[in-house]
Formats: sequence, C-alpha cells, structure tokens
Amino acid sequence: MMFGQWIKWDTPTGTVRAAFTTKFSAPHGIGNLGLHVNDDRDGVIQNRQVIARQLDLSLENSVWAEQVHGNHVEQVTTLDSGRGALDYGTTIEGTDGLVTTDANVLLAMLFADCVPLVFCDPTTGIIANTHAGWRGTVANIVEATVARMEAAGADRSSIQMVIGPSIRECCYEVDQPVLEAIDRLGLEDTPYTMKENGKAMLSLQQTNAALAERSGLGDIIDAGICTHCQADDYFSYRHGDHQGRFASLIVKESLHVD
Repeated sequence: MMFGQWIKWDTPTGTVRAAFTTKFSAPHGIGNLGLHVNDDRDGVIQNRQVIARQLDLSLENSVWAEQVHGNHVEQVTTLDSGRGALDYGTTIEGTDGLVTTDANVLLAMLFADCVPLVFCDPTTGIIANTHAGWRGTVANIVEATVARMEAAGADRSSIQMVIGPSIRECCYEVDQPVLEAIDRLGLEDTPYTMKENGKAMLSLQQTNAALAERSGLGDIIDAGICTHCQADDYFSYRHGDHQGRFASLIVKESLHVD
C-alpha cells in the first residue's frame, strides 16, 4: 500500500487531490520520505520520485518545509517548486504550514505521529498543508493557516479541513505542562481523559477540530486512523520509527480548457 484513500475537490481553477502516504514496497526500505532522519539521501529521493509519479508530477513540482513545531505558515508559488525536494537545506525555513493559489505545486509535509491537516477552499481552489504537533496545536496553527489562506483570497466559511493519520487519544499520553497549554486554549469540551498517575490521554484531533470550528471553517473530516495502532502501515515515532516519515500531500491540477 502506498496511499490511503484519495481525497478530491472540484474547484473553478482545477481539481485538487490530497493523500497520505503509507509504508510501501519502495526502492529504498519501506518508504521513508524524510531527508532529515539520518537515512540514505539517494534512497529517500528515489522514494519521493515514486510518490511524485503517482501524482503524475515530477519531484521538482514539490515544496517541502523545515517543520519546527511552530505556527508559522508560508504562502508559496511555482517559483518555490523544488525547494526541499532533493536537499533538506533548501526547504522553506522555520515553517509548519504551506499555502498556495498556484496549480501543479505539490505541498508536502512529513509525519510520524503528529497531526497532518490539509485544507481546501473549493470556491477558490486555494489549498494548504499543515503539520500540527502539540506545540503547533496549542499555538493555533489552524487559525494561522486559515488566516493565510484568507489573505490569499479564500473564504474561510468555505474552507474544508481533513485530519490525517496521527497518534490518537488511545495511545497519546501527555504530562501536566502539555495539559496546561491545552487548558489555556479555553475549549468548550476537554479533549483529554485524566489518568490516575496525573497524566492524561490527549486527542490532538479533537483539539484541532475545535480550533477549526472556532475559526469558522466550513467542514472538518477526520480520517480516524491512529498511527501508533497501525504502525504496520504508518511511521510512528512513539512506536519506534525514529528514522521514518510518511507524507501528507496536496496539489491543485491545472484546469485544461479545450
């Protein structure tokens, strides 16, 4: 298996496709796509090329981010195509979210338990791809992404957000500093369950969904997949996959006019 189910939107400016990669029978290993995890660079690039071909794109169409567990979101264009694709040193620096209005720009983010969030405004064709660990979540990277999309011309009430495969409440134990940061968000419903040891099982999916609702998004879809439970299919850091990353991908294809 290489991709989960395809997600598609029809927009006035072209069809948007999004997907989350899985572990797969790859040219190198089991499909690691991360250049920053002390893996063989050439092997990772071969894996990335396979993924790009599945989208009928070249790797040079893709844009990758440094991902620093913050809430900075950057708008990119076709001029950024290829950044981070072959060399980690050329990624979009200090960024955990990418937005574009351009066609054939493949936005890519890497994961091994953190929450992938992909966004599409079907009324404008503006798309985004965001990495939300707990730090990015409590820094409200959802609102930062929506605001950047809105500044680019999106209608926030039309934006749809998909929550991808990620570690879920069943497997994600956190301590008091994380809980205090979650509490400061002031959510209506508590997104965690306390344990007797003073720690808690946290749902980052519920947290990000609540923040998306607060931001006035049009629709929220949760893939419902726990990477830790399904570590045979997805890289999971807490399961021991320290040298593997899967990707969330989103691209708007050109609208062909005959």
